[in-house]
Amino acid sequence: MNIRRALAATTPLMIAAALCLGTPPDTTSAAGASAARMFPAAGAYATQGASTIISDDGRLQVSWIGSQVFPWEGGIPTRWQVDVIYHNTSDHVLYLTCKGWDTGKVREYISRGGRNIGHVEAEHDLCSDHPDWNANLSPNHRLVLSWAVFHNVPRIGDQVSLQWGTYGTSKALDPFGH
Repeated sequence: MNIRRALAATTPLMIAAALCLGTPPDTTSAAGASAARMFPAAGAYATQGASTIISDDGRLQVSWIGSQVFPWEGGIPTRWQVDVIYHNTSDHVLYLTCKGWDTGKVREYISRGGRNIGHVEAEHDLCSDHPDWNANLSPNHRLVLSWAVFHNVPRIGDQVSLQWGTYGTSKALDPFGH
């Protein structure tokens, strides 16, 4: 993907977010108590200490800034959302669009106990939901928030790397800060 001045750019982007707060599962049953120890409660989580940079080409910085676990279904969490910001660090306007964005290249890579256990592609994101989305990003301006939803939730203590299309992949971290 190329990032150019406003009239010539074709950089896909996803901007938006939903904050979904919920309550943890019923911990009176053995299964509920076990799940409550393995998975994060529904709610919003910041990345560890500060945003995690996915890409920085000197003009556009893409950072993973937080996550949200949706309300639990059937005793376990089934969906979570990652939130990403775009920061124009250049002195030119950047044109951002969903045209050409491939949601299949938005992935979470999970490791548990130091062992890679695989990756999951995003179920949907802003561009799959709004393929005609476009915006101008002014110099030294941030657009908050981009998002993608995954149909799984990593366990507490898992390390997750976020691949954000062709922009790159973040360092691994515990998205729930444990």
